[in-house]
Amino acid sequence: MRTLILRILAHPRTCVALLLALLLGSGLALTQLRFDNTPDSFFMQDDPALVRYTQYKADFGSDEYSFLVLDAPPAWTPRFIATVRELGARIAAMDDVNKVTTIASVRHIASVDGNGLDVGPFLGEDLDAAALAAKRAEALAHPYYRDFLVSRDGSHLGILAETGLKPRQIVYKIELAKKIRALAHTPEFQSLNLRVVGSPIIDADVFTIINRESAIFGTLSFVLVTIGFWLIFRAWLVALLPLVVASLSIVVAMGVSALIGAPVGMLTAIIPSFLISVGVGSSVFLLAEIYRQYAAGAQLREAVVEGFSHSAGASALSVLTTAGALLSFSWSEIRPVQGIGISMAAGLVASLLIGWLLVPLAISRFKLLPDAGRAARLLDGRVRGMHAVADFVTRRWRLMLLALAGLLTVVGFGVAKVTTDYYYVGLFKPSTDIYQSYTYVDDTLRGAASMELVVDSAEAGGESIKDPRVLKRMRELQDRLETRYADLGLKTYSIADVVMEIGQALHGGDKAAYRIPDSRAAVAESLILFESSGSDELARMVTGDYAKARINLRMKYRPDSQYQPLFREVEAEAARILRETPQIRSIETTGVVPLWSNLTNYLAANEIRSITLSFLVVLVVMVLVFRSATLGVAMALCNLIPVGVAMAVMGYAGVFLDPFTLLVSAIAIGILDDDTLHFVKTVVDHYRRNRDMARSLREAFASTGLAMLLLSSVLVLGFAIYMLSEVQSLAKFGGVTALAIGCGALCEFLFVPAVLMALERAGWLRGLLPRLAEEASSAPAAPTHPVQENP
Repeated sequence: MRTLILRILAHPRTCVALLLALLLGSGLALTQLRFDNTPDSFFMQDDPALVRYTQYKADFGSDEYSFLVLDAPPAWTPRFIATVRELGARIAAMDDVNKVTTIASVRHIASVDGNGLDVGPFLGEDLDAAALAAKRAEALAHPYYRDFLVSRDGSHLGILAETGLKPRQIVYKIELAKKIRALAHTPEFQSLNLRVVGSPIIDADVFTIINRESAIFGTLSFVLVTIGFWLIFRAWLVALLPLVVASLSIVVAMGVSALIGAPVGMLTAIIPSFLISVGVGSSVFLLAEIYRQYAAGAQLREAVVEGFSHSAGASALSVLTTAGALLSFSWSEIRPVQGIGISMAAGLVASLLIGWLLVPLAISRFKLLPDAGRAARLLDGRVRGMHAVADFVTRRWRLMLLALAGLLTVVGFGVAKVTTDYYYVGLFKPSTDIYQSYTYVDDTLRGAASMELVVDSAEAGGESIKDPRVLKRMRELQDRLETRYADLGLKTYSIADVVMEIGQALHGGDKAAYRIPDSRAAVAESLILFESSGSDELARMVTGDYAKARINLRMKYRPDSQYQPLFREVEAEAARILRETPQIRSIETTGVVPLWSNLTNYLAANEIRSITLSFLVVLVVMVLVFRSATLGVAMALCNLIPVGVAMAVMGYAGVFLDPFTLLVSAIAIGILDDDTLHFVKTVVDHYRRNRDMARSLREAFASTGLAMLLLSSVLVLGFAIYMLSEVQSLAKFGGVTALAIGCGALCEFLFVPAVLMALERAGWLRGLLPRLAEEASSAPAAPTHPVQENP
């Protein structure tokens, strides 16, 4: 490290050129960055659930839509219906809207002379109040319209706006969301109290939240960290140096995101604040050591060389272990988690390299530190405080171990309570427009969530879906599910419903005729009449060869755990139907709800894998650094204590693992090992010289311990600001991570010294002393000549 710093100081222009090349390459890559928050973006391309969903869209078309809910009067009036028509027409005229369905324009099937069909809009023109009252009653009784375009009590209407899908594009969604919301606030529609949900709307809102909160949290982190560093160094330019390093590393991290094809999504909001809070670590330890050497009387250039030589090696190892912990997510089956792990790891490594180039050059060239006398006075008071903490812990180390044993017992019970779940709407706080709008739809029209059952017939191209036995099985399955899961507001719809509605229409509206015909010829005739009427609805219900059909299930948005019984029921019923109906080859579950559900299946495995890999990386590095398996294992296990505390709090508080909180463990392990490496390495360095653990701890507290305390305080504040987020899961992530880091600081100051005292008293560290003493005696002597000031 001494050779490296001397080369950096000797070749400043080369270092600056390397830095500019890194930033230029990252900046060019940023042009390829794209936003994507669709369900598809969360899964690997070969994921079976995504493959089924992609095939479904290829067979039946895109399921991208916006859904509006509006207030309806107790009695429909011509003026009210005209307003609904005008609203539908205005939405239909917007760019990227393919089709709009309202209660006025929805298709209505009626017979013509008893042997033909007329498929036209449900509400004709110039209907008077009496005719509208009859139509309202008919709509409330209509199985297709009810709980879709009109609420069960008639107090609300729904409008479905089907939109085109432009993969990895967001601007058109933002514009559509703006136009619909602007329309809702115009005087002519304001009284309708419009609420809007759907993929384009939520994607636009998420994009807006990400941009706003990334800027807000990044700025807050910047301000808090600047103030914190000013309190440490009492020099504004020195306080800003680590932040410049972190800011440049953000550019690199986002450039890496673009290069690996990781889209911008909800998790992206973590990157700026993470690197501002965590990426400053190596620069802070470097500055703190330079500051300490300078305050002790060394010349500025000598302080830079000695400070770098002392801290850079430990910083490199700690950054690499943190990066390794983050890279454990590169094996995740959840694409945003994989992308965020790789990007933040790259940004963290970049922060180390940029700090090594920038900090020594800036300090040595521009003399940013305060005068040595002032630095010594500031340091003296802080050292006395740290000495007091060290003296307390070394006297009470047995009490600390007893407290640790009690804590671990409580933590064990809490960790056992941690569960995995996923609730897309629940990601957002109840105060947000997203959450309130979806809750409103759940309460009025029984929900905007959806899943699909794809029924694949055994005779490809043989039009088996027209077989009455197949249609009856489909309707039987629908009835069973609607009855069993009424609490989810479950509403189903399929070609079986269309066939029954056609039969009722052909029999003059007779309710007894609302059933599946007994003959295949009658079914085929009904469908021919329907198709010849000009309706294109069947193209969304069956494939062109009638080999596959879809059953749409609409329901309320709920946590995945509440959908699991439904999934099991569908699986069991599908197995029974397949046994009893040879005309059906398979019944597959797909759609948005099952896709999100698959995240839950991955979360637990991802958490176990990330903790295991993070721990192993930290363990190997600590064993290599300390050259002691006993000490390395003990310190690696100490790093798990704060993570265990954080997870226990999650378990006791009922906070489940989701794509945000999944990141806590690996990030916390990666951050906490930085402090452990720096602190214990300093303790070992002193212990090899004086062979007195209590004295070694006292000296380590006064140097590395002080930097740890101040940096941990900054990190806690840096993550705690996420608690202000509109994204509830991000707020939980910030709170739990801040808790883990805060507990980590307490662990370093209370439990790690106690463990070291116990190991030393038990004789498990004495075996190191002869080898360490031998290494010290065989090491080349430090140069006696002073380091020359840079002219």
